[in-house]
Amino acid sequence: MDDMIGFAVVGIIIACLIYALVKQIKETKHSGNGIGSPLYRKQLARKNKVMTVALIGVIVFYTLNIMSVIASSIPVSNSFTVLGTFLSFFVYFFARIIMKPQLGDQRRNLSLY
Repeated sequence: MDDMIGFAVVGIIIACLIYALVKQIKETKHSGNGIGSPLYRKQLARKNKVMTVALIGVIVFYTLNIMSVIASSIPVSNSFTVLGTFLSFFVYFFARIIMKPQLGDQRRNLSLY
């Protein structure tokens, strides 16, 4: 019974990560269009691409970690998958928090209109 609950929790976590990935891909597709300077849109698109790739890495490494526990025939070590998951989360949060696009000089942009 405990194994069933554990598998259900892992399934819910993976489903939430896949849902977040779908939302991130939609945001990445629309990040090139919008308001702002071309430099701002380019920086926003780069940030969203990095976040998408990092989220894909989290899903892949987390799933490999779970599969290596369930099926011992998979030749992937747990330390490798844990390290990959941790690094992918680090890159994701780095892109989310630190890679903020700069708006530039707004006074200069407003004077053009």
